[in-house]
Amino acid sequence: MKLLMKKCLTSFTGRTLLSLCLLLLIFLLPACSSGPKRQMFITTIQDSCRDSIEAANSCILNGKYSQAEELLAKARTQAVAIDNYDLLLSIALAHVSLYLSYNPPETGKAKVYLEQASLIIPYTRTPKESEVLCAMSEARILIAQNEVEKNYKTIVDKIDDAKKVFKSKPYNHAQCDSILGDVYRVSGHYKEADKVYNESVKLFTDNQYLSEIGITWYKIAQNHSQSGNKKEALKALNNAIYYDRCAENSMALGADYYIKAVILLKEADSENNRSEAKTALWHSAEIYAAANLNELAEKSMDLLRTLE
Repeated sequence: MKLLMKKCLTSFTGRTLLSLCLLLLIFLLPACSSGPKRQMFITTIQDSCRDSIEAANSCILNGKYSQAEELLAKARTQAVAIDNYDLLLSIALAHVSLYLSYNPPETGKAKVYLEQASLIIPYTRTPKESEVLCAMSEARILIAQNEVEKNYKTIVDKIDDAKKVFKSKPYNHAQCDSILGDVYRVSGHYKEADKVYNESVKLFTDNQYLSEIGITWYKIAQNHSQSGNKKEALKALNNAIYYDRCAENSMALGADYYIKAVILLKEADSENNRSEAKTALWHSAEIYAAANLNELAEKSMDLLRTLE
């Protein structure tokens, strides 16, 4: 009996020692392993928040404003939960873009969110970049309010400064050129506007920002139209239509055909122009209606009725 107990005890002790050795080995392995180190940060919520902001911006470009609102509300909750000021700045400035996209622009609401963004600047990782992003949004608000003339030099100087800051960031740099083009266009400096618009569209194209390419070609068409160059305006619109089709941007396509009719009607005495304008307006209304943008569809139909 004693011999049996001794054998069992010996066996138990051996197993216990083996288990302890294995546990010790497990604890020592991370220190000795050549595998990747454990990360000291988690980005799950941050990544989801960025996805929501990107999706909201896409909705804004496509005229889906209610969806954009919902996505930005979700993004803000996530950003607050993880105390991320860079994300909160992006969300506030996305709201500025949203309210400036309405027709007419809701500049009062846009200003409220710009003020929110300005208060966040000191707490972001790159305050200088945050400051110029806010300056870009401020310029857009002034353009929407038709207050460019009295703020012309200030806006141009701020956007020029922003271009220097974003020299190595193609998207932001192209946005600066696009805004600067708007400033020049509404001020009647059409040659300067054409130059920076084309710089902007090249950057967007080289870096494959699809929706922005179509929008910038639309702006180029506007600029040519306002300067009296109908031929170049229609050529630019063809480019806008091509890229807006590639982006499946229904709102932009409806606007492309609407502005095409407006340009054609500048020479309303031409029966051919009137016929083309009618076709463009009908097509514009069809696209808007298919995308459930009924107010815009009615606007196209209203202009069409004046030609009957």
